[in-house]
Amino acid sequence: MTEPSLKPDYHTWVGAFVSEWLRLAEGQADPEELHEQAMTLFRVVGDQPAEEIALKHFNSYPDPEDRVRDPEGAFAELAAELGIIKRGDRLDDMQMDFAFGVVDLCAAIGDRYGDKAYGNAGDHIRSVYGPV
Repeated sequence: MTEPSLKPDYHTWVGAFVSEWLRLAEGQADPEELHEQAMTLFRVVGDQPAEEIALKHFNSYPDPEDRVRDPEGAFAELAAELGIIKRGDRLDDMQMDFAFGVVDLCAAIGDRYGDKAYGNAGDHIRSVYGPV
């Protein structure tokens, strides 16, 4: 029987993600935003190598100005508009898990649309609003 894989140290993983992303972008990215992205991604895909996740994340944004996304910020802004939280507050872990779950449900529908050369709608949805 194989042993279950354990997630690597949080700080090590986040640092490796940010470093690899910055290397791929030749330094043309905001490290603070990347750190926020990495913190969010770690909760979902932290059991996978940070460098692989950084590469997938980087490649999902062909336009340089689109390369750093903030799904947590988008969810918090929507939640504030709907009165779920106060403007400027952050969503808690359960709310973020719920938001990512909704993203995954929607992306699963999009998985059926697209082609091998350009990917599919589900992958695009995940790259913008969900974990890699």
